[in-house]
Amino acid sequence: MKDLTKGNIIKLLIAFSVPLLIGNIFQLLYNVVDTKVVGEILGKDALAALGASSPVYDLIICTLTGLGNGFGIVISQFYGAKEMNRMRQAVANAICLMAGITILATIGSFFLLRPLLHILNTPVDIFDRCIRYINIIIVFMIFTAAYNLCAAILRALGDTIRPLIFLAIASVLNAGLDILFVGGLKMDVQGAAFATVIAQAISFVCCVIYMIKKCPELHLKREDFHFEAKLIGNLLSQGMAMAFMLCFVTIGTLILQGAINKLGTNIIAAHTIARKLTSIFMLPFTTIGVAIATFSGQNCGAGRYDRIRTGIKDAIILTWAWSVIVVIAVYTAAPLLIRLISGATTPEVIENAEWYLRFDTPFYFVVCILLVLRNAMQGIGRKIIPMIASMIELLGKLIVAWVLAERMKYFGIIISEPATWILCALLLAVAFLTDSRFRKPVRTADKEMLN
Repeated sequence: MKDLTKGNIIKLLIAFSVPLLIGNIFQLLYNVVDTKVVGEILGKDALAALGASSPVYDLIICTLTGLGNGFGIVISQFYGAKEMNRMRQAVANAICLMAGITILATIGSFFLLRPLLHILNTPVDIFDRCIRYINIIIVFMIFTAAYNLCAAILRALGDTIRPLIFLAIASVLNAGLDILFVGGLKMDVQGAAFATVIAQAISFVCCVIYMIKKCPELHLKREDFHFEAKLIGNLLSQGMAMAFMLCFVTIGTLILQGAINKLGTNIIAAHTIARKLTSIFMLPFTTIGVAIATFSGQNCGAGRYDRIRTGIKDAIILTWAWSVIVVIAVYTAAPLLIRLISGATTPEVIENAEWYLRFDTPFYFVVCILLVLRNAMQGIGRKIIPMIASMIELLGKLIVAWVLAERMKYFGIIISEPATWILCALLLAVAFLTDSRFRKPVRTADKEMLN
């Protein structure tokens, strides 16, 4: 476990983020391997089915991830304040809340799936494949929720190494099962779904075994499951705020997918590939975001707002450095990257995916500010401003889907994200600069601890 309230901030952020980054790469490999195997073995239509399904899948994952991360913020605050009894009570309450919410979400998803895919204008020729893929994900959603919560708890205590190890094992297994189920057993897109959920279940089991054997501070007793209204309210408000924040973004993507689905199979496939690459490029941003949320949570519990302010600046510098590398890579090797990740050979697919990447990646410098500030504010308990920023992103995508995509076709989709990134980043920057807690001078003793 790692105490983030002491020591050099950049070193702490890097030490926390690198295992998390590698872990997220393995997590992303679930979808990337699915894309590669399905695209090469089953062809363009199956790849389009995965692409049309991905916003629904992302909505499920974002909800569960947001809940876990929000619960983790509360846990990290107690850990930073060294209130271990309260921390264990928060963990116990979080487990019960996550189980109940997941069961309700699983039941609701079965009723909403078909209407949602119809609303998204999912093409008739890939509709049944979408249903078969997502149904399997929904049935085994409990394993996804359980792993995300376990990983969030370990991260709240500063541990990113063990979740990485468990996820790496599961990712290798996922790749093997993809090839076996899709290629060997001819299970179509259902095979990719089964491979994913089995791997997630194994990640969860590994986390639980480690917590039981190696984390005495997480050994829960009956009295830890005491339900306290104030604590439950805090967990729910943080968890739902994070979930809504991510869901607003994902719902915007769902709305865009509805507009994209009107543009034909080639555009759907191109956008699927471009978004997969974008997910890879943005991994360092999201991992630094998670790191700064945990860092802010622990330091908020310890009353160290001066460290949070410095941590925000350091996190933006780190993410800007990665942005330079991404822009260079896209402008020198975009077609190669597109073919490597998808096996695509259709010129229209490659050209449109490249167009998306070349336009959007220069705006990553804005995304860095957006993600760092949004997660830092969540870490200190400011829930409203990040949610408003996410709502702005949702409204921006609504406008694109209803107006620009109709008039400008795929280019209207391409410009939607940079426009909303700029608006959201401006809002968060104003909120940060006007927060009195971040304008306090750093004490001499604190300066020594930063070095």
